[in-house]
Amino acid sequence: MKKGEGVMLETLKKPLSRVAGLALAVAGVTFLTCTVGNGIARAEGPTFQDVASQVFGQPVGPDNDGTLYIFGLTAKYTQPEYVEGRGPYKSFLKFLPSIRWYDPEHYWTPGSQNEGVFKNEECVLCHTVQTPTIVKDWKKSAHGNLEMRRGLGIKGKDGKPVEGAVGCDVCHGNDHQKLFMPTYKHCGECHPKETSEHRSGGLGSHTHAFTVNVLEFSWHVGKPAEEVAGCAECHAIAENRCDGCHTRHVFSPAEARKPTACRFCHMGIDHDEWAMYNTSIHGCLYEAESATMDWSKPSKKGNYRVPTCAYCHMQDGNHNPQQFGTIYSDMGMFQVDRGAPRHKAKRDAWIKKCQDCHSPRFAADKLKEMDAGVNLSFTKWREAAAVIVGCFLDGVVDPMPEGSPPDWYGHYTFSLLPGGDPRFYATSNLERLGLEMICYLTGNVYKAYAHMSMYNQTYGNGSAFEQDRKLIEIKTEAAKLRRFAAIEKKIGLEHKSEAFWQHGEYLDLLPGWKRKPGDVDVEWFKRTDIPHRANADAGVEVHH
Repeated sequence: MKKGEGVMLETLKKPLSRVAGLALAVAGVTFLTCTVGNGIARAEGPTFQDVASQVFGQPVGPDNDGTLYIFGLTAKYTQPEYVEGRGPYKSFLKFLPSIRWYDPEHYWTPGSQNEGVFKNEECVLCHTVQTPTIVKDWKKSAHGNLEMRRGLGIKGKDGKPVEGAVGCDVCHGNDHQKLFMPTYKHCGECHPKETSEHRSGGLGSHTHAFTVNVLEFSWHVGKPAEEVAGCAECHAIAENRCDGCHTRHVFSPAEARKPTACRFCHMGIDHDEWAMYNTSIHGCLYEAESATMDWSKPSKKGNYRVPTCAYCHMQDGNHNPQQFGTIYSDMGMFQVDRGAPRHKAKRDAWIKKCQDCHSPRFAADKLKEMDAGVNLSFTKWREAAAVIVGCFLDGVVDPMPEGSPPDWYGHYTFSLLPGGDPRFYATSNLERLGLEMICYLTGNVYKAYAHMSMYNQTYGNGSAFEQDRKLIEIKTEAAKLRRFAAIEKKIGLEHKSEAFWQHGEYLDLLPGWKRKPGDVDVEWFKRTDIPHRANADAGVEVHH
C-alpha cells in the first residue's frame, strides 16, 4: 500500500455525519482509484474491488453467487455461458443460449425430459394442464379450428381444402426427445406464397435482418453478447420465424394487420417509426377508430379508412414490406434524394398508394417536402462532421483512436474514416456526440417526414431542433478540446490520453481485443445469396 493510503482508509472508517461520510468515502475511493490503478487492475497494486472491500468491509466475490454487493463495488464479473456464433466472425462472435429460440435452425437442441412418441390428441390433453394458454390459443386459431379454416378457404400443397387439425406434431414433431422449434421453412410447407414473399427482400428487409444486420454488423459483433442479446433476438425472429408478427399459437392475420404488431421492433431512439406513425394524423385516426375497424378484412383498397403499417407496406397481404418503400439508406443515416429521376418508379408507386385517400398532387407535394427536409438535415450533419474530423486531423480529440480500445476490426482507425467503425462505446465524447446526431437524429428526421409526423419533423423525436442542440454540443466539445490543446502547447505540456480510456473491467471484455489475422471467414463475403453490408473485412464500400 502506498504512503497515505492507510491514513485515507482509517479516515474513512471514522464516524462522520451521513452526508460528510458519503462525500469523503466517494472522494477517498476516487483518490485510491487514481493512485492505485487509474481505473485498471495492475499487478503491483490492488484492484478497485480490493480498495472498495477495505472501505466498506465487504469481501470481494463473484457477481453470480447471490450476494448483495454494496453498489456492486466489491463484485467481480463472471461471464455467462456462451454458444458459438456463426457467419464471417464465428471465431469470436458469441451468443447467449437463449438464441436457440430465435434462430432454431442453427441453435435449437431438444431439452425435454419426457420420453415417448405422441399423437396430437395426446399433446393437447397433456398441455391443457401443463401450458393451458397455448392450447386455448391453438383452439382459437385456424390451425385448431376446422370451421375457421374452411371459412378462409385454406388449401394444402395438393390444392385441396385442408381437413383435420394442424396439430402440435406438424410444427414440433411427435417424438418428445426430438422436438423442434419451427422456422419459416416449416411454415412454408403450407404457406409457400407468403414464405416466398418473406424471403424476397433486399438489404434492410426482414429477409436478411439477422444474417446481415447481426452477423455482419459492428454494433453487435463489437459488443459482449450479453448486452446485445435483445438486438440479436429481435432481428432473428424477424428473419427466421413467422410468429414475430402473428404470435403463437393463434397466428392471427388480424393481429398482424394492426400497427401494434410492428411496434415491438420498429420503435426506439435509433429507428423510431412507431413514434412517427403514432403522432401523425394517420396514427391518431388509428387510435380513434381501431376498436370499430374490421381487422379480418385483407389489407386492400377500400377495406380500411385508416392507413396502417401493413396497409401501406404490405399491400394486398404481400409479405415483403420492401415492395412498397423507399431507397434503403441504412436507417436514414445515408443520404439519398428519393425524388430524383432515377427513383421515379418508386416515387410513382408511393404516390399511387397515397391516392387511395389523397389526390396525387397532395401526395407529390408532401413527398417533395420530405426530400427538402431530409436534404437540409444533412447540411447540419456535415457541418458537425467537419468539426469532428477537423479536431481529429489536428490531434486534439481525446482520446485519439490509438488511445481507445481497438474497434471490432482490431483497428485504431478514426471512426469517420474508411475502415473505421462508428461506435457508441469506447470512443471519445466528440465522436459519440457525432454518432448520436447521425443515428438518433438525422435518421429520424427522414422517418418523421416519411410518416407525416409534422411535430416530430421540427420539435420532437429526432427533429430539426434536436439536431440544432446536438450541433451546439459538438461545437462546444470541440471548442473545449481546442482551448485545452492551446493552453497545453503554450505551457509546454504534452498531453497523453488517460489509461482509463483504453482499459478497464468492461473495456477489456470487448471483442476487438480478440481479433487476430486470419480469423475472418472471407469466403462468407463471396456469397451471392445475401446483400452484404458495407464492411472493411468484405472490401465492400457501398450498399448494393
